[in-house]
Amino acid sequence: MTDSKPSKKRKIEDECRVFNKEWTDRYLFTDVRVKAVCLICHDTVAVFKEYNLKRHFQTKHTNFGSNLSKQKLQRKATDLIKRLRQQQTMLQKTSSLQRNATKASFVLANKIAEQNKSFAEAEFIKDCMVNAVNVVCPEVISKVEAIRLSRRMIVRRIDAIAVDIQEQVLTASVSFQWFSIALDESTDIQDTAQVLIYIRGIDKNFGITEELLSMESLKDTVTGRFIQQCH
Repeated sequence: MTDSKPSKKRKIEDECRVFNKEWTDRYLFTDVRVKAVCLICHDTVAVFKEYNLKRHFQTKHTNFGSNLSKQKLQRKATDLIKRLRQQQTMLQKTSSLQRNATKASFVLANKIAEQNKSFAEAEFIKDCMVNAVNVVCPEVISKVEAIRLSRRMIVRRIDAIAVDIQEQVLTASVSFQWFSIALDESTDIQDTAQVLIYIRGIDKNFGITEELLSMESLKDTVTGRFIQQCH
């Protein structure tokens, strides 16, 4: 005869993985992205366990609201939740503005590189943009001013774009079924000859990849061995 044992299966509620809304009034916590956030100090508790929330409240905020009635404490918790959501909305807007400004900086840096323009022209472009937007739609002038277009920043953006393109070409080259190399000649601002090495590859689905593979300075007589050493 075997003894019947209670099932060891536990519900999510029993494991305290679900935030209990009553904890807001008791310990002034709310749930934000699967974490319990203290409405007073904004500390977070990763595990939804009443013991953790209660310990935090009694350790750090034991005297908070001691002179308030239950109804007033509930209203206080509601006000704190509204304030927290307003702060989160503001942070999200700031983060979105920074992402868009960074993206715009990359777009303009890429355009400057494509047109072979001086990096210093980026600051002139920004001045033009700010002046134009200030006349057409001044309410968004702060968004334009957030775009970083200093010469040093443009150099960093173009370097990052170059690294990304190189990684994309290397990744695509693994699936090339056929490829060809083309050479061209150019000069830099000091009239030093440059050899431009282009690659064109085709994969099994006939997708074509064509990109600048490398650029090397030509200081002496160019030979086939030099070209091989460049790549």
